[in-house]
Amino acid sequence: MEHYKQVGVWIDHSKAHLIGFKSGQVRLLETVESPFESIKRIEGEGRDMSRFSPNPVHVSNNEYKKHHIVQNEINEYMRMMEQKLANFEDILLFGPGTMKERMKNRLREKKAFEGKWLSVERSDKLTENQLLAFVREFYKKEGV
Repeated sequence: MEHYKQVGVWIDHSKAHLIGFKSGQVRLLETVESPFESIKRIEGEGRDMSRFSPNPVHVSNNEYKKHHIVQNEINEYMRMMEQKLANFEDILLFGPGTMKERMKNRLREKKAFEGKWLSVERSDKLTENQLLAFVREFYKKEGV
C-alpha cells in the first residue's frame, strides 16, 4: 500500500473517513466507526425520574451515569483516531458539529503531534465523491 503523508479526515461522533492525498490523487483509506451510541437504553432501566416525584424536572442519577459512559466512549474514539493519524504529517479535519474541534484540541495536547500541520474546515455530510473532491481541492488550494 502507498504511504500517504497528507490526510483529510471527515469526522463526526459516529464515524470518521480517512482520505489520503498524494501527488494530486486522493483515495479513501479507511472508515472508522465510533463506539459512541447517542441513545442509550440499559436493559431493565426505569424512567429518569426520582423515586419521590414523577416530575421529570427532578431527574435521577441515571443522567450522571449516562454522561460518564458517553464521555468514556468519546475518549476511546479519540484514542483510536490518534493511533490512525500518528503517521501523517499534514492533517485536515473537517465535518459537521464539534467533533473536529475536539479532535484538533486533543491532538494539539499530544507530544507525538508536535510540529505536524493541523487544519480544521467546516462541511456538511458529503457523499464519497464529494469527500474525495473536498480533500483534493483543499490540498491543491494550499499548494501542498
